[in-house]
Amino acid sequence: MRGVETGGGARSAPAPDMLDQRIAGLAGLPIGDLRAAWAEAWAAPPPKGARRRLLMLGIAWKWQAELEGGLPAQIERRLTALETAFRRGEPVDAAVGKSRDARRLMPGARLIRVWKDQRHEVVVTESGFRWSGRDWASLSAIARAITGGRRDGPAFFGLRDGTAT
Repeated sequence: MRGVETGGGARSAPAPDMLDQRIAGLAGLPIGDLRAAWAEAWAAPPPKGARRRLLMLGIAWKWQAELEGGLPAQIERRLTALETAFRRGEPVDAAVGKSRDARRLMPGARLIRVWKDQRHEVVVTESGFRWSGRDWASLSAIARAITGGRRDGPAFFGLRDGTAT
């Protein structure tokens, strides 16, 4: 991903609004250009037989990770250990260790809700949530700020009925 050059010749990640425009632009690219964009983003060729949607999602994820940070270090270490075991031909069980509650949100997850024709995006952080340029302790507090009334935050963002996006 090409960023903005800073004074010392280093590159910074592009602004989030520029990233949104770049991601939206992927939809209009021919498959050959998507493959080239994948190769540039990942410094490796795309998987053989990868379809448009996979290419677009992979490129977008990589760009977002460069802007906002990738996977947490603990997950990176676990993936590296799994890859090493796999390459050695050892049995690999990704579920080893304590199981995770599927309802618990991972840092970096995004929740999007449209309320009164306005799109609201919440990013899950290590310590809570980020919305509208502020850190929040709960989804309910964010839902209350959006609607002006008391709301069940997880339900408001579709986490209770499985409609979360």
